[in-house]
Amino acid sequence: DTRAGRIELAIPKLRKGSYFPSFLEPRRTAEKALVAVIQEAYVHGVSTRAVDDLVKAMGAGGMSKSQVSRLCAEIDVRVNAFLQRPLEGAWPYLWLDATYIKVRESGRIISRAVIV
Repeated sequence: DTRAGRIELAIPKLRKGSYFPSFLEPRRTAEKALVAVIQEAYVHGVSTRAVDDLVKAMGAGGMSKSQVSRLCAEIDVRVNAFLQRPLEGAWPYLWLDATYIKVRESGRIISRAVIV
């Protein structure tokens, strides 16, 4: 059982010896992997309906919008902490902007960027 619901994870069996994927830790790792996939999809703008489809494709039971939002709330907290952090020291920067104007070049009219 995980925060996202019940997940059954099939791990391949070897004829000799044993195998356990190195990217999975025993027990809670399946949950961590699922949460990581959901959060990655959220960061890349995947809709909650598509996240539900993704979770179902991974073999889990599916997720509601509120479950996805709850799992991704941690990301929002971390992003807000990053955005609100104090900046110390000097941060030089150069601000450039351009406008496009029509110019005649070789008998044709084209748009050219003029940096202001």
